[in-house]
Amino acid sequence: MVATIPPLLVEKPTATFPLRYGIFTAAVGPLDLPVHGRNGGVRYVTSICADGFGYDIACIGATASKTPNFTTGSATVLGTPFVVYATQVCGTVGYTFDEQRAMVVERLKSVEQGVVEDIFSQSTFGEAPGLITADGITTLAGAGDTIQDIVGELERAMYCGPTSYGPPAIFHVPIPAFEWMKREHLIEFDGTRWRTAIGTVVSTGCYANNSPAGVAPADGIFWLYITGQTTIWRTPDSGLQIAPVEGSLNRTTNQVLMLAEREYVITYECGGFAKPVTLWT
Repeated sequence: MVATIPPLLVEKPTATFPLRYGIFTAAVGPLDLPVHGRNGGVRYVTSICADGFGYDIACIGATASKTPNFTTGSATVLGTPFVVYATQVCGTVGYTFDEQRAMVVERLKSVEQGVVEDIFSQSTFGEAPGLITADGITTLAGAGDTIQDIVGELERAMYCGPTSYGPPAIFHVPIPAFEWMKREHLIEFDGTRWRTAIGTVVSTGCYANNSPAGVAPADGIFWLYITGQTTIWRTPDSGLQIAPVEGSLNRTTNQVLMLAEREYVITYECGGFAKPVTLWT
């Protein structure tokens, strides 16, 4: 059938499902970023970045003494802020400014998780800590070249010292490696997050897949990272920065140049480890 009238303009179908699985689901948060943290970042103190010890039981009456191993004090976790933004070019005819504002906010909410994953994986735009050597990531050497081997090696490094991390850690993996972890039954969904057999949470998404030194690997090689608890803070929706109408209208082209942005801070505690795996050649 040939249409004889223009298509009818209807309301956009609104999705009722959440964003895809990614760092926003796997990490703690996103929490509201305090106003002063939008420029200076955040910090918190933790005492769990250390190791434990043991000693022999002495017989009753024995005069042997023990010399405890006193480790360093609490650790301060620092996170520096960065900005994620989205833009949209709108014609001045057909939409009110409020409608244009809503559209650019919708775009920001649609794209920001992937942007955050990419920035976090490379420590770009002033973000720290990220998945690079300078921010506390150690590259593991040694045996093991299957994804099963490397998942086990990374978990052992994180949980078994020299810093014995107690809470569930978090894997940061690119999408192809995540799919292989599922295929090999290394992870299961607990109703909220994907986890390994011993409880490590798995985050996946638009990670850059570079080494901790920032070098892209050869085809078929993917970098797996494990860190301590990862937490995200961001400016709440009520604090989103939207370009005002006075500064958005391009009077030469009669277009409205919309921009929406918000600040983010991401942290992880007690460092982390990385190792590449070859998935195919």
